[in-house]
Amino acid sequence: MRDKKMSTMKCWEIFQCNKQACPAYGSKDLKCWLFSGTHCREAIQGKFLEKMEMCLDCEVLIANRDSNAIKATLNVVNKQFKEFVRIIGERDNELECMSMELAISLSEVFEGLKKIASGDPEVRLDERSDIELISKLKHFVNITAQEIGGIVDQSHEFAIVLAELFDVLHKVSKGDLLTRVTGESQVELLESLKTVTNETIESISKEITKRERAETDLKKAYDKLEHRVEERTAELKLINEQLWHEIVQRKKVEEELREAELRYRTVADFTNDWEYWEAPEGKLRYVSPSCERITGYKAEQFIENPGLISEITLPEDNSIWKSHHHDALHSLGHRDIVFRIRRQDGQICWIEHVCQPVTDNKGTFLGVRASNRDISMRKRAEDALRKSEHLLLQAHKMEALGRMAAGVAHEINNPLAIINEKAGLMQDFLEMSGDFEQKREKFIGLIHGIFESVNRCRTITHRLLGFSRRIDVTFEVINLNDTIREVLAFIEKEILYRNIRLELHLREDLPKVFSDKGQLQQVFLNIVNNAVDAVEKGGFIEVQTDVKNEDFVTVLIKDNGPGIPQNILNHIFEPFYTTKEKGKGTGLGLSISYGIIQKLGGSILVQSEEQKGTSFIVEIPIKAMNG
Repeated sequence: MRDKKMSTMKCWEIFQCNKQACPAYGSKDLKCWLFSGTHCREAIQGKFLEKMEMCLDCEVLIANRDSNAIKATLNVVNKQFKEFVRIIGERDNELECMSMELAISLSEVFEGLKKIASGDPEVRLDERSDIELISKLKHFVNITAQEIGGIVDQSHEFAIVLAELFDVLHKVSKGDLLTRVTGESQVELLESLKTVTNETIESISKEITKRERAETDLKKAYDKLEHRVEERTAELKLINEQLWHEIVQRKKVEEELREAELRYRTVADFTNDWEYWEAPEGKLRYVSPSCERITGYKAEQFIENPGLISEITLPEDNSIWKSHHHDALHSLGHRDIVFRIRRQDGQICWIEHVCQPVTDNKGTFLGVRASNRDISMRKRAEDALRKSEHLLLQAHKMEALGRMAAGVAHEINNPLAIINEKAGLMQDFLEMSGDFEQKREKFIGLIHGIFESVNRCRTITHRLLGFSRRIDVTFEVINLNDTIREVLAFIEKEILYRNIRLELHLREDLPKVFSDKGQLQQVFLNIVNNAVDAVEKGGFIEVQTDVKNEDFVTVLIKDNGPGIPQNILNHIFEPFYTTKEKGKGTGLGLSISYGIIQKLGGSILVQSEEQKGTSFIVEIPIKAMNG
């Protein structure tokens, strides 16, 4: 009696456990040590291998172990060991690839630095790398080489211009006042020095000439002085009158300038957006008062600390802001970005930033004029819209799952009946005779039959779970032919029941595509379900895969149903548009399918002729369009 009682020991009873969230709680399967995520000993455990040391000494395992329990335990241990070995192998491969790329990239960086150190500023490195640190390091080497090249070019130009300048000054010191500094330079300082030198030489030449003429003119000047005084007196009177007129005009201009500045201030200070003007050296020459409403900081704080914008930018977006800020101050052109800041009160705010260069009438760069707009409400609205679309897609997938439920239940019931029959025969063999060896082969055959039926159930449930997962886009390499076969397996019972002839023409050398398997399954299932609904019993459906070109593959789903009238054909992809009877369709299937394929970078085409049938051609990119 004691052995019989212990063989049905339940872990939640012997430990007086009431954790109903535990997967082993209340289960008919008493092998609680094989469950993942159990809630034993005030903790949540993982897989069996992770809690094996705790479970081996547990009295529940000791009491419930038998040959079946041991086999099941060994199977689980074998699978988990293989999984751990696979994970470790993948991580080793990743580390080896990363180490190789680091070694090669660092070698390139050191070689580039050696060339720069030896006087070769023309060196450039390919900045592409999967390792962000290596990309930045190569970019830094390229920037360094570029700046050193510019310094070398300017040094050569300084040497040439200064040599010419010293030669001209030497000639002037010898009395040659006709010599001048010639040539042009891209360096503003050298051009200014050339101009000042030439003007100085010209001034000296004129001064000497004036002195020679001065003695001659002095006598003439004395004779004309009295006459000139009279003339000058008259001129001064006229000048005074003109000066008074200029003063009146200047006051008028100043008044107009004050009015213009008032208009400018009124427009700039009362704009809804946060405006500022940043000078080429990085200082903020103007910040509009709207900055306080958007950020919580006053305009004076931004003017005193131009780096405040970078400080309040979220760390995740700081690289976007810094890269844009650098480009805006060093290259002309209209630019815009979207980034997030943290207001002074701690709230997160989305900013739409637009800037453009400011120049004077001569084209001189005076800095950047920027406009920042708070788009937090728009972002929240966009998030809400995405969530609504997400829920709509999930609801439609649940509708498709409901349609498959009957077929899946029938598929699972068949292998479960076989399992029940085989298990009953095994029990009969054990009860009828103690001579087990004579019936060993028959017994093993029954066990194999159970395993095959269990695997069949597992395959069906895995298909269902794989299709019903959430609809977030997850790109992976996909065998499109296998995906189509899996979709058709969901509804093969309904196709057989309706006596529909299904023909598959799947191109064997079809390239694999990089796309989202779950969403493609939903698209194919929607179109095939529509084809099944369209054809009558004894109808015909054809599925064909082919290559369109080097960028796209195609999937053709064709039926011989009644076809779609031309006046309806233009509306079939519109949401909630359906030609089915009330209660048999939502009008979302083709609309959602069209949206999914568009998001994945492909397209859906439809061809239909009344009384002859309909063909849907789905074009799918081999590589993801978003990179």
